[in-house]
Amino acid sequence: VRRTDAPLTREMLYLLYPRPYLQEVKNASTAFGVNEYVLFGLIRTESYFDKTIASRVGATGLAQLMDDTAKDIAKKLKITEYDLKDAQTNVNFGAYYLNNLTERLNNSIIMALFAYNGGITRVRRWQRASENLPIDLFLETIPFNETRDYGRKVLSATSLYGYLYYNKTVRQV
Repeated sequence: VRRTDAPLTREMLYLLYPRPYLQEVKNASTAFGVNEYVLFGLIRTESYFDKTIASRVGATGLAQLMDDTAKDIAKKLKITEYDLKDAQTNVNFGAYYLNNLTERLNNSIIMALFAYNGGITRVRRWQRASENLPIDLFLETIPFNETRDYGRKVLSATSLYGYLYYNKTVRQV
């Protein structure tokens, strides 16, 4: 992929952007109304499909959920026992959470993705300070390097998943 003397082929892109846990993503997508390509972009960015991974701050699993967030989601979904290292549970919780953030942020999936990483309160504050900038410029004004870089990564991964597997243009994604 890093060779400059050869073109990046579609076959290479399939290797770079795989779809493990396809059935789990399909199930969560249907149950919680989040596009599959968005979930794949999020999961690839969050965990690179390692269902047992835990971040340095305590986020767990494919969709990298914090314990308090997972407890809140479980309560809302009326689930008393769960395991965040279980792929279906983690993807379901991540899809539910992303859908909830999207609804709370005026149905903006992009803002919801930023909030997934940086928190909804911060995103709302950044929106107020941005004076209604277009989304691509808004991304560049996010004051947290981690969230700004996360936004770039998840949006590009989502776009590639949409293109490779769902026949979507970047604009459609």
